[in-house]
Amino acid sequence: MRRQLVSLAFALLCLVPVAAFAADDPYSVSGIAVDATARSSTEAQNIAINSGRPKAWDVLFRRLVRQEDWAKRPQLDDLGIQRLISTYIPKEERRSTTRYVAKITYVFNPDAVRRLFRSASIAYADMGASKPVLIIPMAPRYAVHGAWTNLFANRNAGSVTFALPVGDVIDASMLGALDFNTASWQDLEPIASRVKAADAYLALATASNGKIVVKLRRLSAGTSPPIPDVVVTNAPGTPGPQAYANAANAAALAIANDWKSRSAVDFGKHNKLVAEVRIESLEQWGGLLQKIGTVQLVTDVGVQAMNIGEARIAIGYAGSLDQLKENLAQAHIDLAQRAGTWWLSQSDDTAATTP
Repeated sequence: MRRQLVSLAFALLCLVPVAAFAADDPYSVSGIAVDATARSSTEAQNIAINSGRPKAWDVLFRRLVRQEDWAKRPQLDDLGIQRLISTYIPKEERRSTTRYVAKITYVFNPDAVRRLFRSASIAYADMGASKPVLIIPMAPRYAVHGAWTNLFANRNAGSVTFALPVGDVIDASMLGALDFNTASWQDLEPIASRVKAADAYLALATASNGKIVVKLRRLSAGTSPPIPDVVVTNAPGTPGPQAYANAANAAALAIANDWKSRSAVDFGKHNKLVAEVRIESLEQWGGLLQKIGTVQLVTDVGVQAMNIGEARIAIGYAGSLDQLKENLAQAHIDLAQRAGTWWLSQSDDTAATTP
């Protein structure tokens, strides 16, 4: 039996205070209000812009980091925060000879922020590399233009970009009979792929005795533990539309917190897993290695041994095993344990067969 040792390396890809940010740039924080007075307009402007940087950094930190880790925020001085920011964009400026007022968008350097988190061993959700989350509002069924559905349109929770189904006849026919309790990822994957989402949340709203209860379920290629119900109590006399809007806000924050808790990766902790792979062809083998290299958590891959028709590889990765399995699944790679041995295979049409 002929065996080879080959080394391969892949580069690592590189509930918050509500402040708006560009949906396609989670490292930008906008809407930071600044106001300063000084001896001149220019001096007031500099003071105001400098005063907004710590506020923006606080928003960004809470956006990317799990709530249970907020106490770990690095204590940065003004220069330290300034080094994290690429640029700033003022809007709604008003000035006099001694005063400057504006709303500022601070654009952070993603690589600088990532390096800081990793050096401080802070787990974070790298939303710059994430896909939108599909939301399926139900009351009790999904309705394309229903009032509950409309409340989630163009909504983001400061952490996650939400996406509703496209809303055409295809979605209406596939989702109209969807049942909250029995729905599976296989039911939703075609809908999710149309909006480039890697997972989906069902949000079932019911009203009773002045309360609105939103039951949540997360469906994806990986496993999903239960999510606590969101219970919103409204003051007597609250109009129905406002009550449901409050419930939608609370549900959006709960979904964002759940997604962030699952997605936050501690890049300071590294693990290794050894898995077997069936090789059907050089094309299939090369394609599988290429796909593994695109998985964000994977830091390196080493081929420990090869034989005719099979190989053993060691995968170095950051985060937990569940996170690795889920990230691999999103790349259409199955990681399963059989008889105490881990096996890797592609789950698309070019997949290799595993025992």
